[in-house]
Amino acid sequence: MDYFPILIKLAGRRVLVCGSNDDAVSKIRLLQKSSAEIVVFDTPTTTKRRIKRRSEEGLIQYNDRLVEERDCYNIAFAYVVLKKGKERNATLRVLTKTKVPYCVVDDKLHSDFITPAIVDRNPVTVAIGSEGTAPALVRHIKERIENILPRQIGLVARIAGAFRSYVYRLPKSHTRRHFWTQFFNQAKSQIFSQSSTQDLEKTLKTKLHDLLKNKKNFEISNYPVQFVSAGPGDPDLLTRKAANALHDGDVILYDRLIAPEILELCRREANLIEVGKSGFRSSWSQNNINNLLISKAKTGQKIVRLKSGDAGVFSRLDEEIAALDQAGLPFEVIPGVTTSAAAAADMGVSLTRRGRNGQVHLLTGHDIGGFADYDWRSLALDGTVAAIYMGVRAISHLQDRLLSHGASSDTPITVAQNVGRKNAIWVASSISTLVTDCRYHNITGPAILMLGLHPHIQRTSLLSKKSQNFMDVFLHKDLAINEILPQLVIKNEKSAIADKKVL
Repeated sequence: MDYFPILIKLAGRRVLVCGSNDDAVSKIRLLQKSSAEIVVFDTPTTTKRRIKRRSEEGLIQYNDRLVEERDCYNIAFAYVVLKKGKERNATLRVLTKTKVPYCVVDDKLHSDFITPAIVDRNPVTVAIGSEGTAPALVRHIKERIENILPRQIGLVARIAGAFRSYVYRLPKSHTRRHFWTQFFNQAKSQIFSQSSTQDLEKTLKTKLHDLLKNKKNFEISNYPVQFVSAGPGDPDLLTRKAANALHDGDVILYDRLIAPEILELCRREANLIEVGKSGFRSSWSQNNINNLLISKAKTGQKIVRLKSGDAGVFSRLDEEIAALDQAGLPFEVIPGVTTSAAAAADMGVSLTRRGRNGQVHLLTGHDIGGFADYDWRSLALDGTVAAIYMGVRAISHLQDRLLSHGASSDTPITVAQNVGRKNAIWVASSISTLVTDCRYHNITGPAILMLGLHPHIQRTSLLSKKSQNFMDVFLHKDLAINEILPQLVIKNEKSAIADKKVL
């Protein structure tokens, strides 16, 4: 953000408008919605009649001269609408010397601030800006918000403001927030059902009184700890329920691998605590995470335990649930998109396919004892599909076990690093070249290994450019097995081979 949006207090303060053309008239019209004292400066030869009339009506102050240093007291900011030349230069020198922030209309380069588009539902205001890059888009967004934001929302805000002192009797801040959530949820239906402003005001005040009389709102209760699945990293893959939980959470305990874009969806006032676990590096122990989870949940705040991927797949969910259960604390699990499902979707392939595999294995490269051990002979069979989580450090172990138990050296395997993120890396490899390919492409994790699968031909563009050298044989074999295309065009870094038949 190059421009930080803020709301400036204007009560008892002055705003300068330097110039008196059509742009000045529009700025004055906007400023008259505020409580600021509006002071206009310009030479009388260019002053618009509408501005003089407003001055005569006492709505603004008008001075038929340029602004001077003695005028720059108690000024919130200034608009400059003068054309380029000596008068504008003199005005900017005065404002700069007196440290008055100013906006030169239609000249972002020389301005201290720019004015957003405003949706006015006094006292509720919504400001929309694009830092001056796309004003047409801003107008479009404003129109959409105007259409969905009821006119009566300002009345709701004023009534709520009048009752704030009573609501402060509630014991803790998160209890008060829960109270207001209840009220605003009830107010939504009333806004559209009441025929008059008077009826709406009376109804809303009654509801506020009834809520305050309810003793349950003064009690501290333990909300269920919500285990929220963040998915692989793309915020668009969050479920609606997961997004709502992030917005309502008071304390967010999140994994190290959670994407920053996901954390941006958390409530601004929430306490975000990273409880990351990392192999071969210092990290939180599971016991410490459990203890923190319990201690925070006992405060009566809304606790969100944010886990990458799906909370129920290789994330130690059962251990944390057991700790909560032992402490007598309730919980809720919100499922999400696991990394293997997201990777397959990006690859344009199915995890299961009739005639190829009737089952899919979800494996981890490591367990409590180190490298995980499995039925390697079964995994080495042609047509086997397995998603191997946390397998980067185990690739040599995996390669050795699969080859020694009969896997074909050209068995396809795709390595996907940072699935669902902008910096994702995809490598189409094989069992025999897995270690070499991962080193060549500097695969360090977090990555998932998709055994038995390569991307669909329409998805080969997502592969790392370096991987073109390795695609020729293995991608052909994968497509032949899946009967995707009878012919394939693959461009090598050194040459282009067209209409190459699949053997």
